[in-house]
Amino acid sequence: MAVQLGQQIGMDSIVALARRMGISSPIAPYPSSAIGASVVQPLDLIAAYTTFANLGTPVEPRFIYRIEDRNGRTTYTGAIRALPPALDQRTAFVVRDMMRDVVERGTATSIRQYLPSSIPVAGKTGTTNDNTDVWFIGLTPDMVAGVWLGFDKPKSITPGAAGGSLAAPIWGKMMSRYYALSKPPATTWTPPIGVIPGELDRATGQLATIATPTDRRYIEYFVEGTEPEPLRADPWKIFQWGPIGR
Repeated sequence: MAVQLGQQIGMDSIVALARRMGISSPIAPYPSSAIGASVVQPLDLIAAYTTFANLGTPVEPRFIYRIEDRNGRTTYTGAIRALPPALDQRTAFVVRDMMRDVVERGTATSIRQYLPSSIPVAGKTGTTNDNTDVWFIGLTPDMVAGVWLGFDKPKSITPGAAGGSLAAPIWGKMMSRYYALSKPPATTWTPPIGVIPGELDRATGQLATIATPTDRRYIEYFVEGTEPEPLRADPWKIFQWGPIGR
């Protein structure tokens, strides 16, 4: 599906988006790059995911956060540098919400062994040809982090190695330790203006009806204008309700 989308909108557009998200590594303008064929450094790829964390605005990574002297006084603080917006806020929210399913129902469900469902998590696993690299990049409301496993000279890690079975559990353990020492996120992910929620039936992909069982219901989000017709606000309906009184 990613390759088909890349061909539909043009791989040059995909490369341009990667640049806006802060990836400086060369991206080959070929369909295979839509599924990760181009080599990207972990730092660049993880930093690009700040685009989804910040609803469209990526942040430049910092190697040095701060420097303290022997007395604990801060002598240097690396400034946070936000890049120009790379994505529409609504699009970034919808993509991030899609990535939540990776953790709740997809290839990274192992993370829930370490983090409670009260902490929202979104992310993406990755596995390269011949199991030479495995990834998981994830985000919570206050943290973006990633795990990569591989060798300096590419070779198979182990038969059957995958991002979901190797990298995701490491990420889960790492974040579990982080939240054991820090407060849980103070905020949750709420949709920005222009994002329309709808309750769907997981079996049909259509809007849920009164006959849809509870265990098949879930919330899907749509950028305004792409939502199913029954969810669209019709300003003319107000005149069907009769006169408006005090």
